[in-house]
Amino acid sequence: MEVLRKKLDACLLILDNSIETTSVRNMNWLNDFCAALLEFASAVHKSLSDRKQNDKSHASEELVCLCLTQIMVCVRQVECTMKLASGSAVSASHIYFLDRIRWCLQRLLHLYSSEEAAEDSQGRSFLKLLDSTLDTLALFSSNNEENSDLMNFQHTPSEILGLSAQLRVNIDLLLGQTLGFANVALQQDKRALSALCQKVIRELNAFQDECKVPNSSNSNLKLKAMTLEQALYQLEDFINDALLRLVFTCFLDFQKFSVDKIRTLLKSSSDDDAIADEFIADFDVNIDRATQIGIFAIAFAPNLKMKTMMRSCLASFESLDTSLIPSLQANGSDLHSDVLEQHFDEEVAKFKATLQEIIDSRAFLGCCLEILTSGISAAEKHYEKVPLEDLLEMALFVLEHFQVEVNRTVLAETKLQIGQEYLQQFIRILRECKAIMMCASQVEPKRIIKRFKILRTILRKLHGCIGASKYREEGPDDFESHLMDELQEELTETVSFFPSLSGIATSQGSILYDTARRRRLARTHDTRPKESYHRNIKSANYSVRRRESLRTVMFKRQNMAESKRIYTTISNQSAHLQITDILEQLTGMSTGVFEC
Repeated sequence: MEVLRKKLDACLLILDNSIETTSVRNMNWLNDFCAALLEFASAVHKSLSDRKQNDKSHASEELVCLCLTQIMVCVRQVECTMKLASGSAVSASHIYFLDRIRWCLQRLLHLYSSEEAAEDSQGRSFLKLLDSTLDTLALFSSNNEENSDLMNFQHTPSEILGLSAQLRVNIDLLLGQTLGFANVALQQDKRALSALCQKVIRELNAFQDECKVPNSSNSNLKLKAMTLEQALYQLEDFINDALLRLVFTCFLDFQKFSVDKIRTLLKSSSDDDAIADEFIADFDVNIDRATQIGIFAIAFAPNLKMKTMMRSCLASFESLDTSLIPSLQANGSDLHSDVLEQHFDEEVAKFKATLQEIIDSRAFLGCCLEILTSGISAAEKHYEKVPLEDLLEMALFVLEHFQVEVNRTVLAETKLQIGQEYLQQFIRILRECKAIMMCASQVEPKRIIKRFKILRTILRKLHGCIGASKYREEGPDDFESHLMDELQEELTETVSFFPSLSGIATSQGSILYDTARRRRLARTHDTRPKESYHRNIKSANYSVRRRESLRTVMFKRQNMAESKRIYTTISNQSAHLQITDILEQLTGMSTGVFEC
């Protein structure tokens, strides 16, 4: 650790001395810094190779990879600002990125100076909390008669109360994350999420009350546990669907509320123009939505490299959150705002590409098909041009999805590669729809809607040819309609979105940077889940077979057999592979070869 701290101190020293040597003609300090950073990364790489992997070290590795990736992003931006140097404007950009580099170095220095390991954010992710909760409930609800350990498990009163208390902690954290998502969810999803959260709380209370009953029968506990399980599954299923709908809206709003449009609006508006304020507010909401989407994507990313790419994008959004808009408001034509805008656009592109690689292709197409069907139905009732144009933009996200190499293989694996043909047909009809919308004022609405229906037909064929998910059969989603019917009575009684959930804190902590806005949004409580109670019981590792989670509908997940086969490889090598990738970048940079 001492060696790593010394190398970090060397990097910080070079960075501090760089303030006096920021001339365009003198980039030697940047080369020296990259060389010093390369030495640190090499030492970290060796340290990871020598150290045994565990949960705590894995969390530290994730933080190291995030900080190094952020430093790489900022170094390239620093080099660009130095090449564009033209007075104080660029100096502001230069200092901004240097401050971010310094922050990352200090986070690393604190990590290697403190005995405490980095917080394992994944251990508190929605996925981990849900799995832990379902594992605990399985002790009471499983029908696996072949597992004698499970059937003979002695539920003593103290053990039951301990498990019940652990469930409360985990579910409170899980609902906190759900409410954090609900805060930025689409309007039509907010009330359903509120009702589902309330249902989970009611079933949890009923289960805990039963746990307190002296000599409660196993059948009663089993019934309450199964009811709570079902409520959790319903919540998860709805979040999956709502999350996908939010992805399409988020991608679309990146275009609707772009930085360039904000710049133009600020130039043409007065200081007290409410329109500009509303536009900026919509921009902020979309960043919050992207952050929530990214948090879920990190939990389901297949490897550390993908997790780090997504975390890096969110960290950049977090930092730009308090810098980008103020730079536009101060002077929209300032070169500093231009640099920050370019940086933001690059991070958005990386965010979208990374998310497209994580999202399951069939689920993505299914959601687009649902959106397209709803849009066509609305247009038949009341024709409007703008919503149809939005539908076309969302359909373009399907093309972006299949520009990702790993997603193209999905089409290649279809029978007789029919998926490739359907995609080409989809592209052709999409062009026709865009063409007819350009002259929409001269065409009857029925003809326009007919082209959209053809687009929907091709999309349905494309969706159908992709291998049906083993977790959901082909055909209409009866579950969601049944769920909405079940919730209708509760929704009519809901006065506000979250009337009985005030005791649960929404969870939205900092990704990396400590910004003023994030501090205001920080949780007022930090209740961490204790070690699961049943893990300390002799027969804790049960082979419980329960209904497979539908989380795979949105995100790619490896099957159990494959996960077991490569678990050790991922645990021992994923961090090293990410560090190696960074080392390759640093090697080129330390030789003075820079490309913006």
